[in-house]
Amino acid sequence: MEQLLKSTAAYRILCGEGEEGRLAHAYMLLFADGANMRTALKIFAKVIFGCKEGDALSGRIDRESCPDCQIYPLKDKKFTAEAVSAMIADSALKPTECDKKLYAISGFEECSAVVQNKLLKVLEEPPEGVYFLLGATSTAPVLPTIKSRVHMLEIPPFTAQEIYGALERLSPGGEYNKRAAESCGGILGAAQALAAGSFAEINGAAAEICTADTYDKAGALSLKYADSKYKKQIMAQAERLFFSALKYTVTGEGDDGVKKIAAVWDSRTLIYAAQAYGNAQADLKFNAYFSALLYSVMLGVIQENDKWLKL
Repeated sequence: MEQLLKSTAAYRILCGEGEEGRLAHAYMLLFADGANMRTALKIFAKVIFGCKEGDALSGRIDRESCPDCQIYPLKDKKFTAEAVSAMIADSALKPTECDKKLYAISGFEECSAVVQNKLLKVLEEPPEGVYFLLGATSTAPVLPTIKSRVHMLEIPPFTAQEIYGALERLSPGGEYNKRAAESCGGILGAAQALAAGSFAEINGAAAEICTADTYDKAGALSLKYADSKYKKQIMAQAERLFFSALKYTVTGEGDDGVKKIAAVWDSRTLIYAAQAYGNAQADLKFNAYFSALLYSVMLGVIQENDKWLKL
């Protein structure tokens, strides 16, 4: 992960601002890899503190034991309005060991409007020497007033080759490394989950869903996977498979599974389907009835395809 992140423009921008002494007091790290967000925040935090490779402070940031670099949510706790109040009170105190203080918040896209509003004033006018680093997988749930107070550092998806290299460094010769890299949509956390052994189950379910072209099939599959423990991963993999199928229609590159999906749908339906499954992932955490959500998305794709076939 570290090697991937250090190759990004976002990392180079922050390094440049740090070296030139013009760090902003608040940044938002836009990074779709929620599974590795906390690690990413620590890597970027080291830049803000001006850490040198392998120094003591760098190690303490990694272990989350530096009192001047606090990563939220704290262990076994949620980032509530009360936690924000405590953080703001702490920010008024002088640094304990360093010449600055940093508050990093992982999963900021999940923060309620109440929590975000409580942060507005301190983000706009923080105490001297206090910095904020907000990590979000998406800016959609973030209030415009928050976005206007931070400098955006965006990390786009990595290439399949970059992901494959990272997987090989983590687990040389892994059975699913290549397929996971090609199917993860440029998200290392997704690739790690796939390569760890759940690939066959998740990809198989997503492939079935992506080729369901009748109402009967949609109904049967929505019931079949209603209680899957990989709900979010299946939806994400369906999104990636539809994107891969769309790419196949342009480049002719793709495995047999992708070719099968491309053969079922109109190319315009592939665009719609990828977007629909992407949106469904955001709806998933608010919808307790996965079966109904999945069925609704599958029906939408079928109806979209029917529309284009009638033209």
